[in-house]
Amino acid sequence: MKCREESRRWTMVTAEAKAETGSRNQSQMNGKGWTVPESGRVKCNIGISWSKATCMADLGWIVRNSEGQTLLHSRRAFNGVSSLLEARRLGLIWSAESMISHRFQKVSFELEDHELVGSVNRPKAWPAFRGYGEELRGVLNNVTDWMVSSVKREANKAAFMIARSVTKEMRYQSYVAQGSPSW
Repeated sequence: MKCREESRRWTMVTAEAKAETGSRNQSQMNGKGWTVPESGRVKCNIGISWSKATCMADLGWIVRNSEGQTLLHSRRAFNGVSSLLEARRLGLIWSAESMISHRFQKVSFELEDHELVGSVNRPKAWPAFRGYGEELRGVLNNVTDWMVSSVKREANKAAFMIARSVTKEMRYQSYVAQGSPSW
């Protein structure tokens, strides 16, 4: 029974991810949804789901190339995380370290966050987050050519669904897999 439910869930999310990719030209025109990275780069979307009640951060990332093809995706759970900001910080660090491990060197990172992205891209405009920005730039500088952007949920849905699968479906096993999620 649990296998069927997991299979149904993965199928649903994969269909949503394919719909995102299939309609990327329309999305690019109206400014909503996921867009492909420029040629020669990959895009790493980072999803974060955090529970205040359990202090658990559930993270997921998905990497796609300039043709919209999913190359890798992953999920991981962290416990003892005291805030959503801390969960987002861990998500960006974990994703950057994963891209380094998988030897991606031209990476555009996208996540649903303004403060951390601002602290990385414009540290003088975000003095309260200076420590975060310095730490994150230190990790990101291990990637040869990186960019970090803040996006809305519509552009980050696949990564968020991977992260949320930990919280909602108690999938605590971490993994890295090739291709699209097999939902």
